[in-house]
Amino acid sequence: MSVKITEADLEAALPDVTTTMRFAGIRRPVEVYRDRWGIPHIKAENENDLFFAQGFVTAQDRLWHMDADRHRALGRWAEFVGPTGVAQDRLLRAAGMGRTAKLDYEIASPEARVMVDAYTAGVNAYLDTLQTVPIEYTLLDQTPERWENWHCLAVYKIRNTLLGTFEPKLYRMRLAKTLGPERLAELMKGYPSGHLLTVPPGEVYEGTPLQGLDELSEAAGAANWLDEVDAGSNGWSISGELTESGLPLVGGDSHRALDTPSVYYQVHLSCPEFTVIGHAVPGMPGALHFCHNEHVAWGMTHGGADTQDLFIERFREAPNGREYLFKDEWRPAEVLDETIEVRGADAVPLEVTITHHGPVVAGNPASGAGITISDPGLIAGSIWVDAARDAMRSRSVDELHDAFRNWTDRVNNYAVADVHGNFGYLHEGKIPIRPESNGWRAVPGWTGEYEWNGYIPHDELPKAINPDTGYAVTCNQRVAGHGYPYYVGLSFTPEYRARRVQTRILSLAPGTATVADMARIHAERVSNPARIFTEALVRITPLDDDSEEALGLLRTWNYSMDRDQPQPLIYSKTKTYVIRFLLDHLMGDMAAEIFSGAAGSDAHARQIVVRMNQELEGGDSSLLPHGHDWSDVLTSALRSAVTDLKAQLGDDMSKWKWGQLHRTRSQHPLSAVFPEFAELLDPLSVPTHGDGDTPLAGSYALHNEFIATGMSVNRYIHDPSDWTNSRWIVPLGASGHPGSSHYADQAEMWANVEYIPQLWDWNQISAEAESYQCIEPVESG
Repeated sequence: MSVKITEADLEAALPDVTTTMRFAGIRRPVEVYRDRWGIPHIKAENENDLFFAQGFVTAQDRLWHMDADRHRALGRWAEFVGPTGVAQDRLLRAAGMGRTAKLDYEIASPEARVMVDAYTAGVNAYLDTLQTVPIEYTLLDQTPERWENWHCLAVYKIRNTLLGTFEPKLYRMRLAKTLGPERLAELMKGYPSGHLLTVPPGEVYEGTPLQGLDELSEAAGAANWLDEVDAGSNGWSISGELTESGLPLVGGDSHRALDTPSVYYQVHLSCPEFTVIGHAVPGMPGALHFCHNEHVAWGMTHGGADTQDLFIERFREAPNGREYLFKDEWRPAEVLDETIEVRGADAVPLEVTITHHGPVVAGNPASGAGITISDPGLIAGSIWVDAARDAMRSRSVDELHDAFRNWTDRVNNYAVADVHGNFGYLHEGKIPIRPESNGWRAVPGWTGEYEWNGYIPHDELPKAINPDTGYAVTCNQRVAGHGYPYYVGLSFTPEYRARRVQTRILSLAPGTATVADMARIHAERVSNPARIFTEALVRITPLDDDSEEALGLLRTWNYSMDRDQPQPLIYSKTKTYVIRFLLDHLMGDMAAEIFSGAAGSDAHARQIVVRMNQELEGGDSSLLPHGHDWSDVLTSALRSAVTDLKAQLGDDMSKWKWGQLHRTRSQHPLSAVFPEFAELLDPLSVPTHGDGDTPLAGSYALHNEFIATGMSVNRYIHDPSDWTNSRWIVPLGASGHPGSSHYADQAEMWANVEYIPQLWDWNQISAEAESYQCIEPVESG
């Protein structure tokens, strides 16, 4: 069907946010104030009504967003986007987020289920009164389906569960086979010695480099017979001894791919039992992370823990069905026959095979072999929804830690502080106890040698409460030292961002720190790797006048990845050429696909870049081919980089700006399906500071040069001394409707590292509200 839409159609699709609504699902009136940024502040007289209203209000603003995530989670994305969604649907249908979401709901406490049920009722109340559908349904010629309670859990899981380690493990097997285990072991050295740890704050890692030759040899062998086998954040808290108020401060931001609409939904929820303000996942009740209630604040970063193991399974076809081998016995495998419906194409049949390790995600069980994934959030139900509910009610850092005892999906780092003066760091989630071998590769599933032995006890997870350093910093760096008794993971982000945050904190004089100082940490864009690289680069003898001019600019640079400066362009483009040279040398035939962003390859490319920085700083050249030194590699790379940049940006280097090429490119998920409407659906591109090594994040993929994709999807500052001082910002806006004035009204402030107030006082909220809506019970009689 051919469809046409205009800006007038976008405006006509906006929800009614002022008319009083009446429903049988609530007991007392609920007030909904939207502030001048369209952020809802919801005030109810009981918890049930609060979550009912949150479901209703979220559907008003984000119904399409919720539905898109539901379709992804359930492996139904191809129903919206056609054949391009089939590969994703195969993986997610096999992984079984819908199956485990149902189990999560079933074992949740009655109180947690009531929360989910009330939210679900609110969503469906909106569907029952829908006067106009979001514009996406018009494009697709579809109508939204009813919301079910377990859908809430599924949409949360799609945003978190697969932020794991299974793809790098699969890719590592291919690398071991192609490059040879000896060569790969030489490249994979793990977290660098001397880099900052999270716990204890301020201390550095002193362990030895990884020794993975034996494991990689096993991986190469496994890949020989399984040939058919073919996503960072900042947070910190500081002591009241450092602050002007005498109480701690929390700051941070979550780094993820820039989604359209914004991945998180700003919301303020209040009832007599609790009040919380923060970032919600549309479709899931509450505000789970990056939030505070009346007593405690918590920010979150990805914990980096390896919680996804891959097991190589042996299958056979028996008279009673498919079986898999385990400890010399053949066990029955569960086999599900499913169908993927595809927009504009024939349906695709899918067979899902499940063992006690989990579902098969690679290989072909019908031919005798497959790889299953074990993940705490995918193999059984867990009561993480109770943890989310209890966290919102916590009254101190200790109570928050206890609430997270039941947390599962995903293992997170938390920077925390409370009104009692406590501050610090928590590492929360389920980390299985098993051998380190499981971290290197897919391990044999049939021997029983690599089974999980429970989870790391909650009280033994790394934490630092009120550390003597006066601060805690979590920027995805290694969590604990070499002596920590449990295997947590092989791969962590280098210290670069954490070290810049620490430097900023250490510059604070006691008794002076304010919210403005926390904002300056957010804006930190000096790059330590840029300093290392540039100090080596300026020592070369240039090959031509253009290279000499570029070096002159670099000699005056302070290593700030500022969008208005030319030096970040020269540094970044030169580095790209060096990385390409290294990948070609070290990765051989696999270099091209690594450079093109093959799934699982990025973690291995990062290891090489870290090694490059170490060698440039330490004078080593073991990464380079025989007959080369860093001087000739850098010299050639600089000349190529300057030639490219002149062709793109002109001859006058002084007029080049990082932000000319380093920009956002937010894309609505349907603009690729309907490119003729991309201009109406996609927010404007904005130039940004930073890169992947600076606290002010702006990472980009090797295959999509300088387009900022890994960004701060929120920034927040929480002040327990006066919650009205708190600040936040997101890269787009509160609304998911392209026709709304709040679709991307925070984008320019976000790009400028500015904030909007996190409104807390109800007198101010009501006095300054842009709109007001009352949701009332249906009158009896």
